[in-house]
Amino acid sequence: MTNLSPASPRPMVALTDFRFRLWPILLAAALMQAILELGRVAARELYLAGAPIWDGYISVFLLLAIALQALLGFVAILLMRRLLPAADPHLRWPPGANYVGVAALIGVGMGLVMLVADYWPALAAQTAPNLSYSKAPIDSAGYLLGMITTGLAEETIFRGLLVGMLVVLVPGRLRIGALDLPVAAYLVALMFGAAHWKSFAVDPFYQAMAQQIYAFVWGLAYVWLMERSRSLLAPIVAHGLGNFTEVAIIIALNALWS
Repeated sequence: MTNLSPASPRPMVALTDFRFRLWPILLAAALMQAILELGRVAARELYLAGAPIWDGYISVFLLLAIALQALLGFVAILLMRRLLPAADPHLRWPPGANYVGVAALIGVGMGLVMLVADYWPALAAQTAPNLSYSKAPIDSAGYLLGMITTGLAEETIFRGLLVGMLVVLVPGRLRIGALDLPVAAYLVALMFGAAHWKSFAVDPFYQAMAQQIYAFVWGLAYVWLMERSRSLLAPIVAHGLGNFTEVAIIIALNALWS
């Protein structure tokens, strides 16, 4: 007999093959905080030790922190591969489509969204957004270099290490509409937002809240790029271009409106 009844509608949200474990989530959060903080502390010590050389250029501290955090992330991934061989940190050149063009477009869009979310009162008043670093050309160039390379550290840590680890230890996929990602992607996206908690102490509340929201959304986008390209290259490009776009526009507006 032919069944002529309509097919059941596809559920908007679906969780499949999920196994909850608390300890890997706590471990991932501890690793995140330890790597980020250790990189910052070491960078601060090196910066202070060499202060007579770079004469107070804040961008030097930023570049040191990115380099040290990236190094610590790579070391942690090497240890993860020995202790958890099934984990895939995606540290490879894309074996197929590299999604770099898509990542570049996403990154520029992210930068524009962050600019408006972070500085809309100043933009509306056509006043220069407040800069937290030197306006010297060399320092601005160093800061832009830091922005474009941020993904080398943060994507290595958050997507390569933490998502790679949690995909194995907290398995499962969560589909929301057309977005189908590992549960690990959502967990690490929350951690990615939490890593910016200090914004609540130094920035206006609206800006700190905006950072929490877009950090979570960007975290999912980076995993989407990583899964489709099977590499960290595309998320690194998107992450770096997003930060670069926002800061480059801020520097330009300060030059025009100051």
